[in-house]
Amino acid sequence: MLAFNNDYSHGAHPAVLQALFATNMEPQPGYGTDAHTERAKQLIREACQAPDADVFFLVGGTQANATVIDMLLAPYEGVVAAETGHVACHEAGAIEFGGHKVLTIPARCLRCRARGGRRRLAADRRA
Repeated sequence: MLAFNNDYSHGAHPAVLQALFATNMEPQPGYGTDAHTERAKQLIREACQAPDADVFFLVGGTQANATVIDMLLAPYEGVVAAETGHVACHEAGAIEFGGHKVLTIPARCLRCRARGGRRRLAADRRA
C-alpha cells in the first residue's frame, strides 16, 4: 500500500541508502556543485526533454509546495484544501508566509468534494 502522509514519516528507500553509502567518502565540493548533483540535473533535463532548463533542488516537500504555489498563484489567490489535508494541517504556515491563504473545506473519506469547494468559493465571494 502506498502512503503519502508527508515527506518525513518514512525512512529512505534502500537503494538511496546504498547510493549514499557507496559515495559517502568521495570528496566533493559543497552547495550543489558536485558531480552527483550535476548528473541528477542532467537526468531531469533529459526526462523533461528540456536540455536548457535550469534545475534547482529544494530540501523538502514543504519548500517545494510553497515555491510552486507562490509561482503559480497571483498574490490575491489562495489554496483550497481539505481540512484534513497535509497542506492545511502541516504546511499552512509556510504557504501563508508567502502571502497565500489556505482555504479549507470539509472532506469525507479524505477526499475533497467539488460541491464543498463551490460552496466555499461562493461564501468567500459574499464575505
